[in-house]
Formats: sequence, C-alpha cells, structure tokens
Amino acid sequence: MSNATNQHIRTTGWLVAELHRIRDVLAVLPLPDETAAKAHRDLGEAEIMLLEADPDRRRLGGTLERLTLVLAASGALDHAGQALRGPLGTLADWSGDPAGTVHQLLA
Repeated sequence: MSNATNQHIRTTGWLVAELHRIRDVLAVLPLPDETAAKAHRDLGEAEIMLLEADPDRRRLGGTLERLTLVLAASGALDHAGQALRGPLGTLADWSGDPAGTVHQLLA
C-alpha cells in the first residue's frame, strides 16, 4: 500500500469508525425494514465517499442529512439518543456547512 494511501486511511479511518458505530446501533433498534434499508444505503454511500482520495464534504453532508432525516422520522434518534447523535455529530462536524441541517436535527 502506498504512503499516500496509508495517510488517507489514517485521516478518514476514524470517520469510517463512526459510521460503523451507527451501524452497530441500528442493528439493535427495532426499525421497519424500509427505514433500515434506507439507513444502510446511506451509510454505505458515506463510507465509499470517505474512502475516496479526496472526500467531497458537500456530498457527504447531503448523505448525512438524508440519513439523519430517515432516523429522525423513524424515532430512532429519540430512541437511541447519544449512541446515534454522537457519531452523526462527529461526521457532521467534519463535513462542515454542508451538514448544517444535521446539526439542527440533532439539537
């Protein structure tokens, strides 16, 4: 593996770990199948973006917004509390302004 690839994994690997934390929480929540499918689709898209050489924070922010809206509508954010809000907030912080709606939904 090249040094540039190793550096990239170190800079975004902790964000991918946050996505995995969200997956772990979703695995134990009683979510409707459609909600779970949408959430896992968004998590997969986010992970692919974070593994790119130069992740697009705007696109990631949009994906996080869509994910957070699905989780809020299902009641998962209220049910799981900080277990979801923590990692979503971390990812939104990294994404910056494009994830502003995520911060509003988490407030």
